[in-house]
Amino acid sequence: MSMKLGAAVLASSKQANAYVIKNPNQITNSFTITDKAKAAATLNLSSESDINQLKSTLKNYDMASISTNDLAKIGALLYQNGLIDQHVESQFISGNMNFGANGQQINKDVKFNAIAMFNEMLIDTKGIAKANPEFAMESQAGYKVALHSLVGANQVVNALAYFSNSPHNNLSVNERA
Repeated sequence: MSMKLGAAVLASSKQANAYVIKNPNQITNSFTITDKAKAAATLNLSSESDINQLKSTLKNYDMASISTNDLAKIGALLYQNGLIDQHVESQFISGNMNFGANGQQINKDVKFNAIAMFNEMLIDTKGIAKANPEFAMESQAGYKVALHSLVGANQVVNALAYFSNSPHNNLSVNERA
């Protein structure tokens, strides 16, 4: 009997469909950044050189239409440069959370709206805790890490969206009359 149970457990799937974004056209939310200084502060960028380098890196990316592969590359770069912590990087690497039967990520080149996805994931996580308070209480540390990583991912993806959509390479305001 235990042999059959063991085989059944081993045969179980680790598959997970991609996160379903309810509002895939959402490009603004409570984390939207419209100010250069706030975007720079979110990523702890203090010099114009750092900002120009980031903007150059982001010029081919759109946070409202990005793949897991691209989001993971950006997350790894930000982490390596000390601009995000490992929890936020983990959110970026997980992308749209599409996993095959063996537990490996699949469809990593499929584009999705990271702005909408991270915002909806945060709302869903808060909703689960509100509907099931025991979840937040039993795994308080885990819940806090989940909230931290999702808030951070929302802040960072919106700062990145600001810089990737910004047409100029500098922080100064052009005051031509």
